[in-house]
Amino acid sequence: MPALLATLLSLPDDRRASVERELVELTRSAALGELAGDVGHDAANALFGGIGLVDLLLQDATPGSQDESSLQLLQTTMLELKTILRTLLDFARVPGDEQAHAELDAAARSAVELVRHGIGRSLQIEERYPPRPVLVACGPAALVQAVLHLLLAARGAGRIALEVSPGCVRVSPVPSSSLDAVVAGRIAVDHGGASERDGHWLSLRWTG
Repeated sequence: MPALLATLLSLPDDRRASVERELVELTRSAALGELAGDVGHDAANALFGGIGLVDLLLQDATPGSQDESSLQLLQTTMLELKTILRTLLDFARVPGDEQAHAELDAAARSAVELVRHGIGRSLQIEERYPPRPVLVACGPAALVQAVLHLLLAARGAGRIALEVSPGCVRVSPVPSSSLDAVVAGRIAVDHGGASERDGHWLSLRWTG
């Protein structure tokens, strides 16, 4: 903490104010991530019970009836909520509990869903994925967090591009000065990866 404080004090006033705001936002995000894990577990338990009840009611519903149609719609909505909750729980998972390998493309898709639900549909994301899963030596929660911060670093552009290729995920445009970009790079490095910048593109790389 003293080193961080010294670094902040050495910055020009306008830059220091900007970094302080970003630090506050990241602190809030970390707290929300922890809260999401606690609330998500409770909500998931209730939701799974509801899904089971709907399944039982569908078994007794008359085929082709309005009751069956309504129950099927409810079932679809609840399954969508289940997917969102699973993404949140994966994001909030304790790093020590992660598996040694995970699919980078799946993590990127989860991060995109989190951003869209958190920021809104106004953010346009052009996604490009390889035809086959990309397995890298990193746990799924760390991958989601790293890609999420990449996307947050670029969110000011309104329209961004995300590309996943073997061992690599990159996002553009990412400004040259962004705390989210630094955090994304740090997460990658701490989990066996690397961070590279090429113009407006910021890339995170892992070995298979």
